[in-house]
Amino acid sequence: MKKITDYLLVVVMLFALQACSDDDEPKHVDPARISGNWYITNIRGWEYVGDAQDEKYEFDETFNFNGQGIPVGDNIIDAQKVDIEVGSFDSGTESYNIEIISYYWSASSREWKFNQSGEVRLKGNQFIDGTMKATIKKLTDTNMTTYQKDQDGETYITYTKL
Repeated sequence: MKKITDYLLVVVMLFALQACSDDDEPKHVDPARISGNWYITNIRGWEYVGDAQDEKYEFDETFNFNGQGIPVGDNIIDAQKVDIEVGSFDSGTESYNIEIISYYWSASSREWKFNQSGEVRLKGNQFIDGTMKATIKKLTDTNMTTYQKDQDGETYITYTKL
């Protein structure tokens, strides 16, 4: 009987350690949580300069917005927002169809202008567009951070819902 109790205790401890992991990356994302208007508040990472891939360009840009979603600060000309609309579930690919509409801030007219739109899939915790994948590393009700790495570099993008 003591061995069974010890075995159960070990299983419970392993489960508890796994649950307390520092890795808060969601493995599956509820599509309803990503739906809505998101403002890009930080872009950081690196990319290769030129075809030789012998020099890296590092970047770390922060963008600020007021409570009405209007960019404020020094780099308002590069401010962006995205609308994420969740479509239907595709059982063939086991993913959700997602439409992403991006906007840029027009400082001259002081309004958001349409930039582009496109469709991607959400499977588990990844946005997928062909061979390109962006992993959702962190997701709360008001913040989302994605990570993408390819042969040209890697990028973290932080989005905020106001």
